[in-house]
Amino acid sequence: MKNEEKSKCCSSEKEGGIWFTVSRRNFFTLAGWGLFFATIGAYLSQLMGYKGFFYPKVLFEPSPRFSVGTPTAFPENSVTTLKSRKIFVVHDGNSFKAISVVCQHLGCAVEFSKEKNIFECPCHGSKYYRNGVNFAGPAPRPLNHFEIIMDDAGKLVVDTSKVVPLETELIV
Repeated sequence: MKNEEKSKCCSSEKEGGIWFTVSRRNFFTLAGWGLFFATIGAYLSQLMGYKGFFYPKVLFEPSPRFSVGTPTAFPENSVTTLKSRKIFVVHDGNSFKAISVVCQHLGCAVEFSKEKNIFECPCHGSKYYRNGVNFAGPAPRPLNHFEIIMDDAGKLVVDTSKVVPLETELIV
């Protein structure tokens, strides 16, 4: 009697399987549950993402306000390109201007031509005077000018989040 009870706990009433019989109905039931759990697992992995659901999805950007150095670091009557910050620092006499490198036509990077003393866009031929005003090509408006100030330590500080009028300059 005990042998029969032991054999019944691990087998079905019918012969052919350990816990259940392999019938078409059982196969499709298991396949359906497997597909259901695979779909739920795929959805949860997308929801949680690589770092997880509670990890903040933010973009870390550099500060729009940054120091570019002391006024003596810029030669007189020069245009210095700071490619990493996408600005030109123009030093004329005792005044400083911070001008954007980004062309106003399609966003290309403008270059300064020392021979011609103008800014030129290599992509579409827009040309700008030394003060950033456009005079040729398809650019619809002048280059953006940014706020430039001197901090308490005597360094020039540019704020690219503040676009100022063309006439704005820092007199040192």
